[in-house]
Amino acid sequence: MKYLILTGLLVFLSACGAKQNESRQQARQNESGSAQRVERLDPYSAPLHRAQKKATATDFEVTLLNGETFRLSEQKGKVVLINIWATWCPPCRDETPDLVDLHEKYKDEGYLTLGVSIDEQGESVVRPFMEEYGVTYPMYIDSDGTVMEKYGPTMGIPTTYIIGRQGNLRYFAVGAVTKKELEPRIKELLAEGN
Repeated sequence: MKYLILTGLLVFLSACGAKQNESRQQARQNESGSAQRVERLDPYSAPLHRAQKKATATDFEVTLLNGETFRLSEQKGKVVLINIWATWCPPCRDETPDLVDLHEKYKDEGYLTLGVSIDEQGESVVRPFMEEYGVTYPMYIDSDGTVMEKYGPTMGIPTTYIIGRQGNLRYFAVGAVTKKELEPRIKELLAEGN
């Protein structure tokens, strides 16, 4: 019971921390006028922030839940969405059906979703979650912090990164992102070609 209360408090604080940081950032942008405004397509989605500078996504190599090796740099030519999440996170649960739909819809066009679970219980909770939600995209359990070391620390979960065909970080979001917010950006990046 103590663990559940603590977990709930951490989720609440993570979400609040992300909202406070977003509010502070917007206030600073309004004051300075120099930061680019985030175009939101869905008011129910976390905003997707466009990368302001060209930056190559940090490479990593991991062994997926299905036993295959995944190396980010070998995905060049594809649009890759990296979603850092956990089974105990309600916003993560909310966005999963949209991530599954997008993966299925665009996987034959050069799009790939990679799930990165930070669940400490590992496969015992991730596999049942994948079955319940029909997750078909590759999944990695980041028990040793391989991905979080390169893409963290995050302000909260879920955290999403979208990498373009050339291997550059193009968008990121903290919080649940909807299909309505993601799909136009994915289509835009897929249209850029190789």
